Amino acid sequence: MGPRQTGKTTLVNQLLQKISIPGIYQSADAVPAGNVFWLEQIWEAARVKINRLSSQEFILVVDEIQKIPGWSEMVKKLWDEDTRNGLKLKVVLSGSSRLLIQTGLTESLAGRFETIYTEHWSLLEMQTAFGWSTDQYVWFGGYPGSAGLIRDEERWKQYDPR
Repeated sequence: MGPRQTGKTTLVNQLLQKISIPGIYQSADAVPAGNVFWLEQIWEAARVKINRLSSQEFILVVDEIQKIPGWSEMVKKLWDEDTRNGLKLKVVLSGSSRLLIQTGLTESLAGRFETIYTEHWSLLEMQTAFGWSTDQYVWFGGYPGSAGLIRDEERWKQYDPR
């Protein structure tokens, strides 16, 4: 979890490409509001793929999880079912903000997750990735999503990551 435009989606997609464990990526961006059953459907699809592939492990990535009201209850239910059944489904849930994720967190997931927080990029990261100067970093900040627009400051000011 972390602020918008800090590379969460890029990170999980690169992870899926680099590891040998099969997996799928799903985004909750276009899910109709309140449709927690979408989460159950994609989870079930991942279960089917594990069985079809005869895989020992499988990764399900759900991006923008905070957009699904009641997501934590469904995750707890499905995770506990898989644990009881010995299913090795690894689940990565990403979201834009700690506050937004916690808003949906009405069910305790204690002992079921690890939090990895992404932050705004440091000066060194922006220098390495984009060749930025200290002045550029101070002025434009550590947002890699808008880094390509800084040569046109008016366009950069209009950038809206939503």
